[in-house]
Amino acid sequence: MPTIAPAETTKKADPKRLQMTDAAVRKLKAPTDAPRCEYWDTTTKGLGLRVSQTGARSWVMIVRTLKAGEWTQQRVTLGNYPAVSLAAARVLAADAKTKAEQGQNPAGVPKAQRKAMEQESRDTFAAVRDEFLTKYRGRQNKRPAPRTLSEIKRVLDSDLFADWRDLPMVKVTKRDVLDVLDVLVERGSEVMANRTLAYLGMLCAWCVDREIIKADPTDGIKKPGAEQSRARVLSPAELRAIWQGVAPTQVNHGDLFAGIIRILMLTGQRSEEVAGMRWVELDGDTWTLPASRTKNGRGHIVPLSAPVLAILAERRAEQAAMKMQTEFVFTSFGPRPFSGWSKSKARLDGRANIAAWTIHDLRRTLATRMAEDLRIPPHVIEATINHVSGSRGGVAGTYNRALYLDERKAALDAWAGYVLRLVGDAETTNVVEFAKAG
Repeated sequence: MPTIAPAETTKKADPKRLQMTDAAVRKLKAPTDAPRCEYWDTTTKGLGLRVSQTGARSWVMIVRTLKAGEWTQQRVTLGNYPAVSLAAARVLAADAKTKAEQGQNPAGVPKAQRKAMEQESRDTFAAVRDEFLTKYRGRQNKRPAPRTLSEIKRVLDSDLFADWRDLPMVKVTKRDVLDVLDVLVERGSEVMANRTLAYLGMLCAWCVDREIIKADPTDGIKKPGAEQSRARVLSPAELRAIWQGVAPTQVNHGDLFAGIIRILMLTGQRSEEVAGMRWVELDGDTWTLPASRTKNGRGHIVPLSAPVLAILAERRAEQAAMKMQTEFVFTSFGPRPFSGWSKSKARLDGRANIAAWTIHDLRRTLATRMAEDLRIPPHVIEATINHVSGSRGGVAGTYNRALYLDERKAALDAWAGYVLRLVGDAETTNVVEFAKAG
């Protein structure tokens, strides 16, 4: 903390006058015959450098300040060298002199600077990132979905930012950002590079709003990678291969991933929603998702078809046989839901042997084939998969809050019949179809 002491009461040790330059200051040696030695700058009047026998060096400034109606000399400590350079010391000395002449506390300048430096050192990338994940709110001042926050944390906590963790956020530069993006592009992870830039942009914009930084280092950086919207719709043969790839003859009885994949195929819901399904959300043939578990922050009701109810009944029986007490439908350990996507998907790919596909393709396929093969109206499909766009987006979506529960139940029953017939598990080929809109 900066200190002030009456200049006339401070005993000076061997004072010297010196035309200070960076080179001259670096060459100054510690005194051997006195506790300390002081050198006074011939350029900035009142600025001095105190050098102790231990070699410690600190900048001081003699100013005239008004106290109790009298002008007196005071000594202000400006900081230690070399943390405070000669140029910085001269700026601080001038500010201290100005404050003293205006009747203000001349030690306020270095004190404020010290506070700013201390705050800067606390606002490291890691600390700010963690605070951001806790406090950030997006559109309509809503918290992002847990899955989104988890993905942001996974990206910003990766090894790509290992060198950033203890770096003050104010020292993150545009060059630093570009270096990280270059690594991803060189790896061929162009889509991930775009995601990383987007997440960094969210963090930096939040930091600007909080006055943690003054400028956004991601501002003006273009997406580094090429990215195309996926349009993969699985063919009937591919759907059949995936369904059969998780059949009991292919996987262990009660395989969690098998049940998840089939429910994803039969309902078109999002993967994390199905994997994180809780027993309390189920009531008869209805699954009610709270707003906190959906991507768009809207509560959602999913009518369950007979094949889905059969899968759930099997899971309940298996947990009862294992005497497992858990809130989750799909879990091996009780306190946590299923999370082994990568390994399970890789094993399924080995069995299904189809061209590159993603879990999300199941959702897109349901929506597309419901429309094209079953003639289900778009507004019913969107309501069924809780997708906000088109007929449910914008102003129309604000006023059109009809649930279409009966239509959605009929649509999912029809889709279940379509899938079972397609994969050869249906005893009948009767499929409920919606009348084509005229």
